[in-house]
Amino acid sequence: MTIKYWLPWLLLISLTSPKADLFQQAEQAIVEKNLNLAFTLYKHILDQDPTSVPAIRGMGLVLWMDNRPKEAIICYERAVEINPNFVVAYADLSVILSDQKQHQQAVAYAKRAVQLSPNTLTWRLNYADILWQAERYSQAAEQYRLVIAEDKDHLPANIGLGSSLISLGQLDRALTIINRALTIDPDHLHARYNQAVIYTKQGQIDLALSNLQFVLSRDADHAKAQFELGFAYQQGKQFHQAVEAYHRALTLMPKDPSIYYNLAHCHARLGKTKLAKETHAKAKQLQEFQNDLAETQAYLQQYPNEVKGYLHLGELYLQHNQFDLAERNYKLAIQANANYLPAYQSLADFYIQQKALEKATHVYLKAVQHFPQEVQTRVMLSLLYKEQNDFQAAKTHLKIAETQAQELVEERGKAEDLEKLSFVYYAQGRYAEAESLLLNLLSVAPQNTDYLNQLETVRAANN
Repeated sequence: MTIKYWLPWLLLISLTSPKADLFQQAEQAIVEKNLNLAFTLYKHILDQDPTSVPAIRGMGLVLWMDNRPKEAIICYERAVEINPNFVVAYADLSVILSDQKQHQQAVAYAKRAVQLSPNTLTWRLNYADILWQAERYSQAAEQYRLVIAEDKDHLPANIGLGSSLISLGQLDRALTIINRALTIDPDHLHARYNQAVIYTKQGQIDLALSNLQFVLSRDADHAKAQFELGFAYQQGKQFHQAVEAYHRALTLMPKDPSIYYNLAHCHARLGKTKLAKETHAKAKQLQEFQNDLAETQAYLQQYPNEVKGYLHLGELYLQHNQFDLAERNYKLAIQANANYLPAYQSLADFYIQQKALEKATHVYLKAVQHFPQEVQTRVMLSLLYKEQNDFQAAKTHLKIAETQAQELVEERGKAEDLEKLSFVYYAQGRYAEAESLLLNLLSVAPQNTDYLNQLETVRAANN
């Protein structure tokens, strides 16, 4: 089931102030997904009135749509701090936090919206949806029933109740509710999908297949229906058809381990032992990835400012080629702690791997502002400028790095200072001097892998 997010109640705020035109323009910009314009308009309102709760809420909405949930949550919390009875902000917060898997807080905010406006079905439906997402199916069913008590033909509430009962294993009751939903809208895809799920669980495979084929004829990219089609075929021991359906499902959900597990079972039943083992191994790998993700996300819910959690998420997503999510989490690491150098290095390294040198340069420029005395950051910045043929900027930063490294050697003379100076010499093309410093370091620590790797790099560049 999918939560009906913010759009159903986006325009619920009625404004009569002189700034009403700006609000209407901003809301229209949101509907059109022109986030830059909406942000500018809300900022203009807030410049005139910093405590405008609707504008703060609007800013939060824009930030969330721009995949900046942490900043969005700050805006919403500020809105309800100014006006503790601002019901729409609680509803929005519940959806954002549910999307972030912070279910306990999400449920609390959705419940608060209902407490503030108990007769508004929109907020009660949202409360039910949030409970469903939190897998609190009995409580969700109770809230859906309260909506239906006020409006027996409320289609989303009937479908939500049916979904809850399916999750509770109450299939006969669920089927009654879903059938009622289909009398309201016989072609409703979600209702037809839920009906198919029930039929599959009851062993009525032909009825399940008929419903799923109907859903897919209307929406070929309905990922869950495509998976359920494979499962229905599998339950009916039609393994060739199941394999075909699962492969189509993988084009829509390529990271879903359950598809691979079921595929492995089908391959095994078809006598394809080697393929079954390979597919099962792939399923296990993806399941471990999902478990690691869930564990790290749960950790970040408890410690939302722990920078290493975001860096770990970035690495996980990068390993599985989910580049947008990797980039997002590397950025969140910097937001969590702007004074943690490895966060900048991780984001810059990501951009370098993606051959986005201009973005990597921008990251290192920010790092230099926070760590002006960090030699290696200057050197990396100079190398990036050199790759982009900006030789003057490269020379400038290298000269600063050389001065800083030499001062460290003169003042402290530690091994790490000599290593930094060797890195500067390498970047300047002074390979013999870089090698000499590294050999001196290795004479004291012959097994140091960092020195050995850097020496190998220097010698390769010098050949």
